[in-house]
Amino acid sequence: MEETRELDHAVKAYMTYEDYLDSMLTKDDLMYLEDKEMCRELLSLGFHSNRRIISREVFDKKKAEIEAQTKDLKSKELKISSRGVEITDKLLQELAKREEDNLTGCLATIIFLRTENNKGEEVSAYVDFSQRLKTEDWSLYFTGKEKLTPKLTDLSFYNWNKDISLCNSNRNFDVVPDTNTLKLSFICKSDGCTIHVNSKERSSRNVFRMDLFDTDFSQAAIFDHVVDRPIP
Repeated sequence: MEETRELDHAVKAYMTYEDYLDSMLTKDDLMYLEDKEMCRELLSLGFHSNRRIISREVFDKKKAEIEAQTKDLKSKELKISSRGVEITDKLLQELAKREEDNLTGCLATIIFLRTENNKGEEVSAYVDFSQRLKTEDWSLYFTGKEKLTPKLTDLSFYNWNKDISLCNSNRNFDVVPDTNTLKLSFICKSDGCTIHVNSKERSSRNVFRMDLFDTDFSQAAIFDHVVDRPIP
């Protein structure tokens, strides 16, 4: 029972196993050994301390269990608009797969849409999926009651009939337009990753593009960025 309490306390108090070991180091340890990694190794082997030392394996296993429980709890608390809905459009099917991860901030998805608005004008936009999820009722889109369309407030918006172009940075992304080449890129504020939406440009890391065909839209694509530090 005492060991269980110690383990629970250690896992909740320290982010990593190294932080846990460092909490037991003394000034004398660092002065005489002059090597922090060696001090940690001695502690993990049970030397240089009169306390019972939790092993890395036990610490990491417990940490993973708690993180999984926390994620599961958050998932149950989230309103997942696509859950239980029969979706026919391919783009919306793909977005439904990404809904929960975008709500929790583990994934940052940018949607490219090109379609007609209710005035019959051709419009396109790069859409921050996470932001739209948190500001709109997506059950209307997933059930087909309303059509997903570009908005003036999206990351970028273009009206092809009126030649109107807008860019809007938000809490998740900075928009970086290149006026010379007319290309766009987006910087994820959470981890600094640059997402190039031009097919010939390479994004910094953890970015995956999916072009979608046979949808209800003239053109559609998804850019997924696996976030290094989840967006709160």
